Amino acid sequence: MISEPQEHIDDTLFQSDLTHFTVFSVSGADAADFLQGQLTQDMTLATENHAVLSAYCSPKGRVLASFLIWKDRLDDHEPVFRFLVRSDIAEPLLKRLRMYVMRSKVVFTPETLAIKGIWSYSIEELGKRLELDLQQMPAWQVTSKDGCTWIALPDVAGNKRFICIYDPQARSQECFCSLLSHKDTAQWDALEILSGTPWIEKNNQELFIAQSINFDVINGISFTKGCYPGQEVVARSHYRGTLKRRMAIGIVANTTDPEIWQPGKDVFDAQDTNEPCGQIVNGTVYDGKVYLLFETKLSALEHNQISIGSLEGPKVELVDIPYSLEKPEIRK
Repeated sequence: MISEPQEHIDDTLFQSDLTHFTVFSVSGADAADFLQGQLTQDMTLATENHAVLSAYCSPKGRVLASFLIWKDRLDDHEPVFRFLVRSDIAEPLLKRLRMYVMRSKVVFTPETLAIKGIWSYSIEELGKRLELDLQQMPAWQVTSKDGCTWIALPDVAGNKRFICIYDPQARSQECFCSLLSHKDTAQWDALEILSGTPWIEKNNQELFIAQSINFDVINGISFTKGCYPGQEVVARSHYRGTLKRRMAIGIVANTTDPEIWQPGKDVFDAQDTNEPCGQIVNGTVYDGKVYLLFETKLSALEHNQISIGSLEGPKVELVDIPYSLEKPEIRK
């Protein structure tokens, strides 16, 4: 057990309590097969050392939930899958999944784990204290030490980012990451938006197909794993024709009205006055600016005259998304 200080250790290392996320576990002899038949991801890729993104779709191919998934071991060494998901959809989601278990040996367990976002321009000193090479950990790598699970996320704006998860009831001391400088959750959410990672929450459920919010290009979909709810719709969008809708990042500098930037709100293209060109996926306000992930027609991105709420609404400044939007099979 490392020696933990009792006060903040570095003003350049930041943490935020991610209370809008929760964790649930899926275990049992049939857990892997059951999940393989329900989610967009190939569950063999979720290991104790590697986390994966995945989506859960309705039969019509609309995304009901998004997850970060990794594998763990229970005290009796039985394998278990851990799911990070938005808190506001967790309970009804578990209820829906349980409906399809039938006679399979699968157990769903809501967890009471503390979830923190950690970020810094350099996390090397923290890694030395923890005896972990955090600075060199690639995105989605998972490591555990002293009761804390660390998951590396993609770098954003020069920041190394991690999620730290632990059971506060199983530790005699507060997790080490709790001693870092506290920041408002909105700052973490802004970084997550700039990473181009969408999260399904209550207000955007069943609004989007997985590809239109970029799940194919962020490795959240397997096109070789076999059937799952909505698979035919997802596969059709992948193999036939050209995708006409994608998710983009935007910043609005002149409004902080929460009614305007909520998930599900319409987005408009000044050169297309007939109907909205898309909808907001996720949004947050940080440092006087609204950060947005929004799904839209690709033609609207080319026009670059996008507003939110109405044609006369606040204008959106586009931000480069940090990955290719080409279909995976045609990337060079």
